[in-house]
Amino acid sequence: MAMDGPRDAADPALWRAASFAAPADYEIVLSDADRREILAAPAVRSREPAREIASLIHTDFGFGGLAAKLADAYREVRDGRGFAVLRGLPYDGLTVEQFAAAVWGIGLHFGAALSQNAQGERITHAVDATAEDPTPRMYRSNMELRLHTDITAMIALACWHKAQTGGISVITSGVMVHDEIRRRAPHLLEPLYRGFHYHRLGEEGPGEAPVTPYRVPVFALRGGPGGVEQVSVRYLRSGIVGGHRAAGVALTPLELEAMDLFDAIARAQENRLAFYLERGDMFVLNNYAVMHARTGFTNFLEPERKRLLVRLWLDQAGFRDVPEEFKFFATNGVPKQAGKRATYDFKKLYADDPQATGGLPNLQLDDTAVAR
Repeated sequence: MAMDGPRDAADPALWRAASFAAPADYEIVLSDADRREILAAPAVRSREPAREIASLIHTDFGFGGLAAKLADAYREVRDGRGFAVLRGLPYDGLTVEQFAAAVWGIGLHFGAALSQNAQGERITHAVDATAEDPTPRMYRSNMELRLHTDITAMIALACWHKAQTGGISVITSGVMVHDEIRRRAPHLLEPLYRGFHYHRLGEEGPGEAPVTPYRVPVFALRGGPGGVEQVSVRYLRSGIVGGHRAAGVALTPLELEAMDLFDAIARAQENRLAFYLERGDMFVLNNYAVMHARTGFTNFLEPERKRLLVRLWLDQAGFRDVPEEFKFFATNGVPKQAGKRATYDFKKLYADDPQATGGLPNLQLDDTAVAR
């Protein structure tokens, strides 16, 4: 059956922690020449405060040698291990807007930016906004996040300021999780291939249901490079539980067992990579192959030192063959909806249904477990 999945362990997106001897195996360290190119870019050097960063195009940057390095990184994200970690973006002497413009310029070499919320924002800040927003999207909280994927082809995060404590980034190969479930409990692949209904978090448009009327598969098997079948993943457990509660469709014991095993494999220390994004660091992930998480964090008291990451959702024509059901809306990302915003209360969900949600995320990570 198709759900038995590929047997080819040579898939470069199938990796574990031991696949990398050191962070240098997956890092791309920018050179002084790369940083000079970024700082010389008109869009970074001469930021016009009134100009929207999202209106900037390739010619506003004019990268030379750096463009070739980013093209290699894109191929690694699309066809290789599924992620790239860039170290050494410039930040000294820049404003956060100038830094964000640089991140945007780098992102253009991976794809086009998608809307990330009903406000239509194509470049956002991952911050703790719980003081001003009672029901923020989870990336705008300081909660620990379970390993998951977003509804985009690629996600990019770049660090302007890290937290005082916590905020460790964690990534895991979804292809590896699939392979491990196939090895340990192949009967649990069936409910994961069938998929689940997802809550749209209050960002649905006119005429759209609050919950996806179709099931979104966790795993899908489609043709990849050279016609070789490859596994893709779409998974956000809290969205699944919220969707099924709202739709009145109970999750079965087999479905809960499958998600419990999925989470256990994904968060196991031997399977994940954990690292801090320091100032000037950026990663780009293939959201169909690699899942990401973040530990909870505590900010510095000074507002100007609070944790702030610049976030992009990116897509590229022909990036990957995935089911239409991977989209929660008519298009990838979250289409702009005038007057709408996310209203879902995730803290209440965890309190109301600790069994189905798997309980509060707990990656059991501290500074001693972080790759350096």
